[in-house]
Amino acid sequence: MRATCARKDLYHGIQTVSRAIAGRSAWPILNNVLIRSEEGQLRLTAFDLELGMECTVPASVSTPGSLTVPARLIVDVLATLPEAEVEISVDEQNQVNVRCEKSDYTILGLPPEEFRPLPEIPGDRSFEITEAALRDVIKQTIFAVSPDETRAILTGTLFILGEDAIKVVSTDTHRLAVRESPVAKASGEASCIVPKRALDELSRLLEDSDSGVTVFIADSQIKFIAKGVTIVSRLIDGQFPNYERVIPGEFQKKLTIPAEEFLAKVRRASIVARENANRIVLRTEGDRLVMTAESGDVGKAYEELEIVKDGEDIEIAFNAKYLTEFLSVVGTEGVFMELTGSLNPGAMKPVGKDNYLYVLMPMQIM
Repeated sequence: MRATCARKDLYHGIQTVSRAIAGRSAWPILNNVLIRSEEGQLRLTAFDLELGMECTVPASVSTPGSLTVPARLIVDVLATLPEAEVEISVDEQNQVNVRCEKSDYTILGLPPEEFRPLPEIPGDRSFEITEAALRDVIKQTIFAVSPDETRAILTGTLFILGEDAIKVVSTDTHRLAVRESPVAKASGEASCIVPKRALDELSRLLEDSDSGVTVFIADSQIKFIAKGVTIVSRLIDGQFPNYERVIPGEFQKKLTIPAEEFLAKVRRASIVARENANRIVLRTEGDRLVMTAESGDVGKAYEELEIVKDGEDIEIAFNAKYLTEFLSVVGTEGVFMELTGSLNPGAMKPVGKDNYLYVLMPMQIM
């Protein structure tokens, strides 16, 4: 194979797909990027058997064919080459030659026949959603995914596809985030658990745009097509917990809180709270919400703000980090906090929207 393309195009394309390579595989071919020539372009693919990414870049192809090259090495080389045309070729011994102006590099590749192709995913269960909507859905749920690898089922996000909407759920057992969004061209119903890693890479691509993202769901794989990039991920096998059981059915107290001011005060109080398991105590006093944190090694924090309260006063403790993660992405001027007792879960919702719910387990008041 021999082809010529702009350095920045090849660099950006390989850099994008190489994020699918975990970098810890015992099989050398899984650390390589496959480059295949097509008419007027090069198709770039990386796949570590869990996550795969593919895109194309414009190119002038003089000799059709394919090659594989170590992803990290080719990215480092392309990053330092001058901004000019790059010629990439391969010989019969799978040695990849990269030329750019007066720079000439030979990189040892592997036979492209060893490269595992991305799995084929049928289109009988699929939907379309805008970039902006999917970006918000991921942003408002992914922070609640569990980092505990011993409970693999919680290290992903539950996708539930209905007739005209998608529901996305994440939980680490300490909090629960549920977000719904309308979708278009939904075909079939589906439920699957998508690994956080795949959603992290997808969210890197998404912008605040009305451009469409197409999603295909199979029994063990999911595929996203966005901005000319294809992402294929293996799904997490297993039964997601019955999240609806932990959503409180009714509340006795409701607080309406300005989101931005609340976030700023919780962040300040968390400087002290982080020395005491991130515990922050919330106490209502009429139309005031008082926040305190205390640590024997650091000191004390006190904050207050005006709120609208419906119901009796209450004192409850929450993890400050969990509060800030929700408040940072809620996207509205105000939030509702619905409570029952100091030992009961609380719920938070954006004011003016009914498509987002955050359930938070309380901490013991010390």
